[in-house]
Amino acid sequence: MRVLFMGTPEYALSSLRAVFAEHEIVGILTRVDKPNRRGNRIEFSPVKVFALEHGIPVFQPEDMKDPALFEQLKALSPDISVVVAFGMMIPDSIIDLPKHNTINLHGSLLPKYRGAAPMQYSVLNGDSETGVSIMYVTARLDAGDVILSKSIPLDENASYGEVHDLLADLGAEALIKALELVESGQVTRTPQDDLKVTFAPSISKEECVIDWSLPAGTVHNRIRGLSPIPGANTRLPDGKLMKIYKSEKVFGDYTGEPGTVVDVIKKKGPVVMTGGGAVCILSAKPEGKREMPGFEIVNGHYLKVGDSL
Repeated sequence: MRVLFMGTPEYALSSLRAVFAEHEIVGILTRVDKPNRRGNRIEFSPVKVFALEHGIPVFQPEDMKDPALFEQLKALSPDISVVVAFGMMIPDSIIDLPKHNTINLHGSLLPKYRGAAPMQYSVLNGDSETGVSIMYVTARLDAGDVILSKSIPLDENASYGEVHDLLADLGAEALIKALELVESGQVTRTPQDDLKVTFAPSISKEECVIDWSLPAGTVHNRIRGLSPIPGANTRLPDGKLMKIYKSEKVFGDYTGEPGTVVDVIKKKGPVVMTGGGAVCILSAKPEGKREMPGFEIVNGHYLKVGDSL
C-alpha cells in the first residue's frame, strides 16, 4: 500500500523501518527541527534522518490545518496514514484523506492509559502486563476503534526505558499485522469500552519528586517508571538534587523515619526507609555529577547511614 507516515522520535523508527520494508512510503510528516540542548545547532528528528537517507519526501508543518499542506498530501494519493508518536493533533481532513483512513500505534492495552505517557503509567502503577494497540484515529484522543492489541508480561523491576524499547519492537510487529488486515479487507473494528477508560497524562515535575512516606513498592515503581527520563528525584542532606534511576525493594527488620538512610549494602548502595519497608538505591546522579552505581554514592560521601533525604 501507499503509506503516509507520521512520527518523530526514536520510538517511531522500528515501525518506520518495518513499514518501509513491506510497503511504499509516499511521504513522512515529522515535527519541526529544534535546537539541541546547548542551543548551538539544529537537530533533525530520527524520523526525518531516515526520510532523508531514503529519499522520502518530508513535511514539517507548523500548522496541520494549513490548506496548502492538505493539497500536498492529497497529491501523494496515500492508501492509508500511519501515526507513531507524531506529537501533533491531526485535523479530520487529513485523518480522512487516505482511502483506508488513519491508524495509530499506541503504547498501551486500550482503553487503558489513553494519553501522552501510557508506558510510564504501566510501570508507575506496577502492572503485571503491558502492550500496544493499533487503533483508528478519531478527533477524540486515543478513542478510536481498535484493530488489534498485543501484550507482554511486565517484570516488576523493568524500567520505563526498557519497556519503551520492548514496545517499540512489539508495536512494529502489530502495525505490520494491522496493515495486512487492512489491505486484505479482513480488518475488524472493536469499539473501546468507555467504562474501562483510564488516562495517562504527561508527567509533571511535581510527580518526579519521591515521597518517601509511601510504601517501598510504590517508591520503587516511581523510580523505575521515570527512568531514564524524566528521572525521579530527591534532595540530598546538603539540599542538592539527586536523580535516582534504579532501585530494588529490600526486605529486613529496618526501622526509622521515611527518607532516612538505615543501612548500606556492600557493592550495591544505601538503603532508604520508606513509609512501609525500604529500598536500596542502585544507580543515581547527584546534581552536577555523572550517573553512578549506588555504592559510589556512599563511597563518594554523598550519603551515609543516618542521613535524611
